[in-house]
Amino acid sequence: MSEFTNYKVRLTLKDKSTLLGLISHVDDKQITLSNAINSIDPKNVNTLIKIPNSQVTDLRVIQLPTTTNKKNKKQARNEEILNESTNHTPSRSNTPKLTNQNHNEKNKTWESNSDIEDVKNQEFDFQANLAMFDKKSVFEDFKRKDNIQLNDRLVGHNKIENIKKKEKYDVDEMVLHPTTTKDNWDQIGKSLDRSRTETPKSDSHRNQTPSKPSEVKKNYKLVNSIDSTPLFSASPVQLLEIERFSMDLFGITPAIMSEVCATNLSRLIIDTCLGGSVRLSNKQNHNLPPLVLLLIGSARCGTRAFATGRHLSNHGVRVLAFVVSSDESDPELTQQWRSFESTGGKVITESFEELDDIIRNQLNTPVELIIDALQGYDDHLEDIFYKPEDQQTLSTLIDWCNKPQQQPKIMSLDIPSGIDAGSGLPENKLKINCHWCISMGLPLNGIILAYKNGYMDEDIIHYLIDVGIPNKVFQTKPNLRKFDRYWYIAESSIKISIQHI
Repeated sequence: MSEFTNYKVRLTLKDKSTLLGLISHVDDKQITLSNAINSIDPKNVNTLIKIPNSQVTDLRVIQLPTTTNKKNKKQARNEEILNESTNHTPSRSNTPKLTNQNHNEKNKTWESNSDIEDVKNQEFDFQANLAMFDKKSVFEDFKRKDNIQLNDRLVGHNKIENIKKKEKYDVDEMVLHPTTTKDNWDQIGKSLDRSRTETPKSDSHRNQTPSKPSEVKKNYKLVNSIDSTPLFSASPVQLLEIERFSMDLFGITPAIMSEVCATNLSRLIIDTCLGGSVRLSNKQNHNLPPLVLLLIGSARCGTRAFATGRHLSNHGVRVLAFVVSSDESDPELTQQWRSFESTGGKVITESFEELDDIIRNQLNTPVELIIDALQGYDDHLEDIFYKPEDQQTLSTLIDWCNKPQQQPKIMSLDIPSGIDAGSGLPENKLKINCHWCISMGLPLNGIILAYKNGYMDEDIIHYLIDVGIPNKVFQTKPNLRKFDRYWYIAESSIKISIQHI
């Protein structure tokens, strides 16, 4: 510890006395001070005193070792060498020899310089040299010489115009004002502030009956995407008959079908649309859960949508349901509605303006998936939404769904709402343009006819979901024999491709 020698220090001992002196030696056992002055007897100066380290409670450096003598010695030696070189005036013939001799003498003098040896043997003390730098006075000098205005700096652009006392943003603030400062998911369905601006009504030129493309392909077929085997499609009447036989002959009630459908469909949604276990099972993901929106209208289709939403809620997904018009006399729908809310799902029944306000202003997560359960295969929009106020809400809702930012998120159950499941034709001016189409149990004839008539986009992704229909039900009537096959082996869902012939 020789690097601490010649430091002038003040030691505080355990008996609360102090010693002032120069460190002449220090090791792991004791400190030796020279010219030490004790606070108890200031007049008594000890030439050399040894203090055990165990007796020292505090050590403060008063003065660093001085280096002026070395600097003066080095400066004097440099001046001497300079004078010798200037006073030397050799003849022209002897210049090379004398120059070499003088150069060798300088090298010997340089190599024997004691300052160089001191630099080689002494370690550089970063802490001591840093203590000699007065940062406060340097920065004050910068400020005095700085004449640039604040508005000319980049930091001058981070002002908040609406707050007079606040000049700059804090580290946890954004440059733009956030649209929402609090996530009100737990308050949905309770008393909320309705003073925000409402969404304007839909434009009349939107949602018109889609025009047929100039070039329409004549025939299409459904095939299994895995093995390219053709799949038979059923009419709405056949599918109703199959589900009725499943209940009467095999005891597969609508409630059982809803549960089987919800289990398989929720699994497909989690894996395909919401990131799967990589996202939802990641314990280090501190973001809010994904948000799914259910659009409920039809009793049969809405029942299965509510059951699917309940399963999604049980797997950590936030599910919000908007009920436009519901058949409260349907016991299956009522039961699934109650179960959905009891597991954490939220239901909105007031108006589309309330739904839009919640999505835009009261939640910190965007809607990632919209499940279209407004119609289904056994209903028509004009039969479900026959009230004028429901028709206006439906028009606004479908207009919102068909906007470019929403359309890629829409998953229609059975068939896109607005298209007849039997004929494949639009029922009126309202039609949802979906990104996914989920056939439940069996694919429908209306899907193929909608493609044939040019009312469905070929980019739509199709899946067939197992809803628990027994395979033996297809043997009960001759007109159902064409469906007699094992639709699902190891899979609970099948991806379908639409091919034109």
